[in-house]
Amino acid sequence: MTLKWIDRGVALLLGLGCTMIVATGLMMRGDAGVIPAIAGSLGIFACLGVGITTCKRAGDDAPPTPLPIYRFSIWGLCVLGLMVLMVSVGTIVALLLFLLASLRLLAGLGWRQAISIAVVFTALIYLVFAQLLGVPLPTGQLSFT
Repeated sequence: MTLKWIDRGVALLLGLGCTMIVATGLMMRGDAGVIPAIAGSLGIFACLGVGITTCKRAGDDAPPTPLPIYRFSIWGLCVLGLMVLMVSVGTIVALLLFLLASLRLLAGLGWRQAISIAVVFTALIYLVFAQLLGVPLPTGQLSFT
């Protein structure tokens, strides 16, 4: 079995799971099913994207690319730092530091670009989740919420 067919099979199984999530969300009362329906829909679109890109992939038996262990390790450390800092200093500060470190170390952006993107995304996440949806974010010693 080639990698192309394995990718298609996994995408199909995950797409069916996402379809069940959408169906469950649509059967919920009131506004409770909005988030599952949206998340499931995004999952379906992602699975469709995987299916389409495997059709366009050249070479049926192309060997997989090796895992870049350095980047994977840095990403894991950044996520671990985010989880630890969310509890100790608060979500907003932790998210800002996580985005800044990820953009600088993994994306290779300059300080000016990394800071501007991190500040904008942190502000958007705060506005959407804390203000608009009313989700209680973890607070810490330096939290602004």
